[in-house]
Amino acid sequence: MNLRFPFRSAFTPVLFASVACTAQTNAPVEKPQAAAVRDAYQGGWSVNADAKDKAKADSVQFDFDLFSSTVTALTPTEGLNRFRAERNSALIRNQGQLPSNDRTKLKKQADALSTMHPGSFEAELAAFYTAFPSPASYEHLDAAARQQPARDELVGPLLTRALRHDDRGQLVPAAREMKLRGGVAPGLYAMADDILLSVDPDAVLIVAGEMDGFPLLVRQYAEGRRPDVLIVDQRLLDDASYRARIWTRAKARGAVAPDAASFPDRLMKSCSRPVFLSLALGRQWAERYAPMLHITGMAMRLSDKPCCDIRKLDAAWAAMSRTTEAGPLSRNYAIPAAVLLKHHRAQGDEEKAALMEHQLRELAKRIGITSELQANGILPH
Repeated sequence: MNLRFPFRSAFTPVLFASVACTAQTNAPVEKPQAAAVRDAYQGGWSVNADAKDKAKADSVQFDFDLFSSTVTALTPTEGLNRFRAERNSALIRNQGQLPSNDRTKLKKQADALSTMHPGSFEAELAAFYTAFPSPASYEHLDAAARQQPARDELVGPLLTRALRHDDRGQLVPAAREMKLRGGVAPGLYAMADDILLSVDPDAVLIVAGEMDGFPLLVRQYAEGRRPDVLIVDQRLLDDASYRARIWTRAKARGAVAPDAASFPDRLMKSCSRPVFLSLALGRQWAERYAPMLHITGMAMRLSDKPCCDIRKLDAAWAAMSRTTEAGPLSRNYAIPAAVLLKHHRAQGDEEKAALMEHQLRELAKRIGITSELQANGILPH
């Protein structure tokens, strides 16, 4: 049985799919008030309809403010909160990516913040995000950290910087800070555990970014779980120095892959460690490597040789928490379930097929994807 992902189907529960603007923003400018912005990895997707409407209204107001004198009423904290809210919303609208139009808008907001409050902590942190992942972005991060090193907004960026250096001496304290102060949504920890269940010993695991990467780094470096796994952040692969460090850690042979796009395939062919991709990477990555991907649970094994094992996938599924509290990432549980359901049906195992269909229906009902599964023939009407 081929356990590959059903790529040709229109159904693809990918990172941030079908999730609206998530982060709460502050009150209109005429009533200045600091906002409590939650990033996606902090459960920023969990807002009610009123909060969504308010966030939309505030976004429109800020667009206007950029071209009016009222923008000068924003405090540094308010300006950074608005920037973070817009960035969070853009990531969720675009499945974890930042298209050029969103980057342009964020750059405009960061520049406005820098004009209003030059050299401030908030301006430097916004500049870090707009320059990320280029090496120059860390100069802005360092400038922010020198000013106010205890600010909670630094926890995520500092963990990302530690990962870029691939230095355990930096990663352990940074991961501990994330566990203590990062506010990672509990459901994402459960999802991270299920990803680790899905990868083989000594694996190289390529993750999407904050939502799947941060909880995995906490599990590994703050809690000591699965030290055998090499976690790779795909956002950093555009950095040649990061690619070189990962290449060395993986004991890969030959020249380092010249770019991010070729890195996973070149690494898989150049080292003995098994290479896995987090399902959170979504459709773009899945389609790029479709012929070589094999579902193993909440991850995909990248291999140009047969490596499917239905018993391992079945065991991983049974051991998973299958949390519905991981926001948009909970949709990805439908992928291994659909593969197993298809297998049991093909084998004529009515008992296992009926159980899997029941479990998939319950999952789909709780996360709101029943109609998608029915439309694509995965679940009958």
